[in-house]
Amino acid sequence: MSSLRRVLVTGGAGFIGSHACEALVAAGHAVRVLDDFSRGSRANLAAIAGRIEIHEGSIESPDAVARAASGCDAVVHLAALTSVDESLAEPERYLRVNAGGTAIVARAAESLGCARFVFASSSSIYGDHAAPQDEALPPRPLSPYATSKVEGERLVRALGGGCDGVSLRFFNVYGPRQDPKSAYAGVIARFLDRMRAGERVVVFGDGLQTRDFVAVGDVARAIAFAVAAPGPLRGAAVNIGTGRGTNVVDLACAVAAACGVPPRIDHAPARAGEVRDSSAVVERAAALIGFRATTALADGLRAMP
Repeated sequence: MSSLRRVLVTGGAGFIGSHACEALVAAGHAVRVLDDFSRGSRANLAAIAGRIEIHEGSIESPDAVARAASGCDAVVHLAALTSVDESLAEPERYLRVNAGGTAIVARAAESLGCARFVFASSSSIYGDHAAPQDEALPPRPLSPYATSKVEGERLVRALGGGCDGVSLRFFNVYGPRQDPKSAYAGVIARFLDRMRAGERVVVFGDGLQTRDFVAVGDVARAIAFAVAAPGPLRGAAVNIGTGRGTNVVDLACAVAAACGVPPRIDHAPARAGEVRDSSAVVERAAALIGFRATTALADGLRAMP
């Protein structure tokens, strides 16, 4: 796969997508972006704007997808609706956009002769399996969002026509360009925003629930490694995390330290259905795509603008 040159990134103007585009450009790939800009922003691509192609369009449009994928050697499919809570309120929309959109993108990649298909999956497919979560565990989705990712992985495994796929199961991604004002922002972005404003942060339940927080720069490297991995990946699912769980109270203290303020925490009732512990088993990522996360949480927090 080292000869791959042109890569399509769906959702390339988003939080993770823009970092992935930068990593792919740095690795020497010609990058093309497909984004409908409903949540992504051209400003996210400002640093590489003169070095990439940008196509405005939806993954629900077969014509737009086919035009964007034409002539590409690989597709990185990141475009998706991403809120678990929103998916509970709008399950049909999530399955239509996420699963249906993935089917459209996968068919285009297959029919146009793309050699590699990298799909953004999610640790949410593990549901309430005990941590650490290994890729061999059967999916146990607890939301329409997670169900849409399970279906996406099935589509990746079913790829034919010489298109070799892989599903990257992202754990809790954080970093620059994550919008703290968004309803879908990660906990780190929200904590940073509130602490910098001198406000208290809210922790649900006892705060001892754990998450595997992985820096977006590491995730972008993983995507670039998956695109260029020399061996066949055969639709494998691969965890992308650090292998370390951090509880939410400790996270709040680490964010406070990065901001130079004392931690000020309010507790609210635990949220129904929330997964207690989440962390990745990371050996498969090292073996299949040569990836290990290298950014310590404290360093990643200091890099947040």
